[in-house]
Amino acid sequence: MTTNNFSHTSVLLDEAVNGLNIKPSGIYIDGTFGRGGHSRLIFIAIR
Repeated sequence: MTTNNFSHTSVLLDEAVNGLNIKPSGIYIDGTFGRGGHSRLIFIAIR
């Protein structure tokens, strides 16, 4: 059995989230299947 350790670092995380025009009343789904980086920045922007 082969085990691969894979790690992904988003290089355009800030640009992607800034392009969402986030509003507190909006509904946002982070479907990136990563470590929650997009969700974390969306949450910070709403606060």
